[in-house]
Amino acid sequence: MKKKSLFVILQLLCLTALSQPYVDPLQIRYTLATRSSGQSRGTPFSHLWIGSDIPVELKTKTYLLLSPYYESWQIDSAKVKNSIPHVQGLVLPVGVLLPLKNPKWMLSLTGIVRSNGENLFGKNTFQGGGAGFLSYEKSPGKKWRFGVYVNTDFFGLFVMPLVGVDWKINDRNYMFGLLPGRFTFEHRFNKSLYGGFTFRAITSSFRLANGPYARIDDNQLSAFLDVYPAKKFCLTLEPGFGIMRKLRTGIQEKKYLTDGKWGDGFFIKISAAFRIRFSNTETTKGTK
Repeated sequence: MKKKSLFVILQLLCLTALSQPYVDPLQIRYTLATRSSGQSRGTPFSHLWIGSDIPVELKTKTYLLLSPYYESWQIDSAKVKNSIPHVQGLVLPVGVLLPLKNPKWMLSLTGIVRSNGENLFGKNTFQGGGAGFLSYEKSPGKKWRFGVYVNTDFFGLFVMPLVGVDWKINDRNYMFGLLPGRFTFEHRFNKSLYGGFTFRAITSSFRLANGPYARIDDNQLSAFLDVYPAKKFCLTLEPGFGIMRKLRTGIQEKKYLTDGKWGDGFFIKISAAFRIRFSNTETTKGTK
């Protein structure tokens, strides 16, 4: 036991502050959406996401969180008059968690710099933004969160209020997330198998090579199954359905050249992660 690495111990300390069931120092996700039949006619697309969460304890109850990620969208719009090419983004969020005078409260501030476009680091591809929220510990294992997200998207200033919860309901069930971005309910079947439901709301804009921008909106509701073939290696299967999708292009802020529905439809998401669970260290003992 004394041979535990300093890295693992540091992660667990930070997880206590983040009040989440796990952290992913490395994760790779791939989403594939198929063409659906019916009135909505969902547009096929693929989405690759590679990212990391790296928490660092600066001092007692004060933490730095680095969460860089890369994403790539490939949208099959061959049958659409105004097609969208392959677009990608490289994003660096840097956050800090600060304790307040009242120990029940904690402040989180995050600055975000990104290059989103058909070509990374090209002309007019940079965006800046950030998020801030307060966490209130109503009771042990239950925290409420509320705040705001801001980003200088190519279609204009994007401002979104945030509300969420980190709630360890019992030894097997956990709810966490910030709406409207992401919210998850997780159930532990055993130490190697977890499952549940996740909602994600996606709003992103990308600079196209010829000058205009593309805006992607998607709302994904999915069920997931996490399998741990090894203690810190997680494989995830996540089928779901996207609703109220929109794919728009424009030149000026809030003035779109095209404004159409992307088409609701099914998707399948698979992912692999190096994952460190905090909940396993305390909740598995004494449970069935």
